[in-house]
Amino acid sequence: MGGRRSAPEASFRVGSVSGLVALGRAMGEALAAVAGLREKLILGFDGELGAGKTTLIGGTLHALGLEAPVTSPTYGLVHPYAVRPPGWEVTMEILHIDLYRLQQLSELDELGLPEELPGSPAGPGGVLLVEWFANARGRLGKPDLAILLGHANPGRTVRVREYSSSGSEIARRLGIVSHPDVVARI
Repeated sequence: MGGRRSAPEASFRVGSVSGLVALGRAMGEALAAVAGLREKLILGFDGELGAGKTTLIGGTLHALGLEAPVTSPTYGLVHPYAVRPPGWEVTMEILHIDLYRLQQLSELDELGLPEELPGSPAGPGGVLLVEWFANARGRLGKPDLAILLGHANPGRTVRVREYSSSGSEIARRLGIVSHPDVVARI
């Protein structure tokens, strides 16, 4: 007894790109509902190359009001966005970060991320969407929600693990995605 308790987890089987986008849109709608309650939210995305991290984030950003195409910030490392989610009077600041090429933890300092994390927030409603979150090796702390994507035949698997009450609320809202190619296994 007294062993380590793991964070609550949910999983999804996603059979198509449109299903992955629909799951991302649901994530964006959930973020809009809870982001104003926290000064900063961190969502960490991990998984195999080509598993759909950027596609999922694209659906999320489009649900939050972004109209531009979403590309991975693999070479620029950070893409900042200011979006106005439906029903919001103010903008939400979002940093889409890709740590795939991160070789040394000191590179995080060069990105200026410590100033963007909880403790010195830029303001309410800010969100960090971090691809290859594991490459930060704990430096960013626990995300509010960890998302792990994998290849499945056919489609993808998506597992979400909650590390905060905001992460739990986002995960709960993901469980009601209505798309024929998204099956929740909660």
